[in-house]
Amino acid sequence: MKRKLPPMKALIAFESVSRLGSVTKAADELFVTHSAVSKQIGALEEWFGRPLFEKNRKFMQPTADGLVLASAAEQAWDLIADAIDDLRLKEDTTVLKVLAPSTFAMRWLIPRVWSFSEEHQRIELQLRQTDSLETWLDIPFDVAIRSNPVVPNHLTTTPFLSDELILAISPRAPMLPRLKNPADLLSCRVLRAATRPGELEAWLEAAGLAKTPPKTTVHAHFYLALEAALAGGGPLVCPRETLGDLLAKGELIELWQHIRVTGPTYTAIYDASSHHARSAAVFIGWLSKLRKSVSAPDAFA
Repeated sequence: MKRKLPPMKALIAFESVSRLGSVTKAADELFVTHSAVSKQIGALEEWFGRPLFEKNRKFMQPTADGLVLASAAEQAWDLIADAIDDLRLKEDTTVLKVLAPSTFAMRWLIPRVWSFSEEHQRIELQLRQTDSLETWLDIPFDVAIRSNPVVPNHLTTTPFLSDELILAISPRAPMLPRLKNPADLLSCRVLRAATRPGELEAWLEAAGLAKTPPKTTVHAHFYLALEAALAGGGPLVCPRETLGDLLAKGELIELWQHIRVTGPTYTAIYDASSHHARSAAVFIGWLSKLRKSVSAPDAFA
């Protein structure tokens, strides 16, 4: 049930007078006459049936009841002002939909993207992680981050990060003590992801093992293979820069750092004619200038 409230004009005049301590100053603030403010104060006191200011009206000191009302009114205006600020901020905010591969998003982009949000508070990023089996062009986006993509001609592309492929293993893996040189891989199973064809083969070629490859355990997705590697299930060909956080923390170590091959190149894609093209260009510019926040150590020579 709606509660009965005094006239809003009277409350506004009262809050201004109690805050400024003067009818004249309140009239100036509200762009009305002195008498108009006085009438509103009188109407409010009549509504309550008691005075809201002390008898000496020269100083306009609220009574005990007036102080209670003044405090409540001040809080109410603050709440309204905060709501207005939030609404105005939303009007000025651009929501930028960003697509990125799951592992790249979790391991590389998300740990760094907070700095973009601090620098560009009027651009709100909505990051969607995509699976390699999804058709990314069918998903609405303002910026799409893809590795080695085939891109329609009407879209603008900016390569911003080239990665290297390494062979990495958990320090807890039981087979680690046996791995003195690449040929020792023949005595164990190497992990691989079905969604990253050719990466293991490229590394084995560089290691001289292409003709006699080791046995493999295949996982449906790279993030599953990565979890298996972290659990000690075996070595895995990994993108070095993307997994720099795990290498820096020692959760993975690189086997034979002299054997590295060219990995994926990540490209930012957007439509230069779209409504959010300017904000997309700002985000892509930030990606291009971004420095490595975590460098992968050379851990196992």
